[in-house]
Amino acid sequence: MTAGIYTSRHRPAGFNFERLVSVPRSGYIYPLRGTVILYIEQMKTKPSKLLKGHFDHLPRCIFWPNEISQFIAEHRRKWGVSTVSIEEILEILLRQKSVIRAEFTSNKYDTIIRYLRGKHSTNELALSLQRDSFLSHGTALTTHGMASSENILYVNREQSPKDRPGGITQGGMRLAFRNKQRQSKYIFNHSAVKYMLLSGKHTDRAGVTRIKNLAGETVDVTDKERTLIDVVVRPAYAGGIERVTDAYAKAADGIDVDHMIDLLQRLDHAYPYHQAIGFLLERAGRPSADCQKFEALGKEFDFYLDYGMKRPAFNKKWRLYYPASLE
Repeated sequence: MTAGIYTSRHRPAGFNFERLVSVPRSGYIYPLRGTVILYIEQMKTKPSKLLKGHFDHLPRCIFWPNEISQFIAEHRRKWGVSTVSIEEILEILLRQKSVIRAEFTSNKYDTIIRYLRGKHSTNELALSLQRDSFLSHGTALTTHGMASSENILYVNREQSPKDRPGGITQGGMRLAFRNKQRQSKYIFNHSAVKYMLLSGKHTDRAGVTRIKNLAGETVDVTDKERTLIDVVVRPAYAGGIERVTDAYAKAADGIDVDHMIDLLQRLDHAYPYHQAIGFLLERAGRPSADCQKFEALGKEFDFYLDYGMKRPAFNKKWRLYYPASLE
């Protein structure tokens, strides 16, 4: 049993052994063991019926462990089971499948527990893992129809505000992009699906929107323009640079370039990602007038489209190294 949810087993309130062995009018003394079993079974049966009647009318929801304990504590009197402990009520709900316990396991970190009322999509489960989180990167590409789904979901929660790093140098960037992209180790598994928890830089949720997706779910997710920026910054979280270029080719005609530039300025990345974005938009066939807006942001450094590239090609116009496989 998990600490914080199940702590100890208590004798139910009102459970009086002396009453169970008292001599009734007939003068017959009931055997203690049989009477205790009968009492406990009656105690379990009545709450089970009461709880099922109430929970069958509850809407779908996802509880954190402390939330379901608080919910039970606040409602058990109204349900007519005020003398039954919170732990016992939760056991009953789990046993009758009014609530399902979902475990998200990791090789490195403690298991995350959620309690589910009703069926929930993988997107909804992902958003339940961190407070104030939103779908991002490859999962956002899928949500907006810019890429096919993968067997891993990316869910982002912003860090607290931090000072912007100091000035960049050509040598510093060369060193940063020489090896493969570092990735979050916060990966959890549930029902054959992986969930990667990200801690993105603080942006005051720039470009994060709440939409109803094709499945009819309301989810918090980065909008198309923010998503296309994010996957250039961290292509591995989109499934690789090839999926990024495919997403640009698919979505280029439907994005708001001015909104994208505004987001870039709000995100305030230290590196010149606008060079990579301009290159990809031009490659996807976006009008030259739109691409010139990214050129106008400057090209002070040679930059990199991906991490860990071997023998990359170089585009002089954008001063950008890119995988030769994109030629």
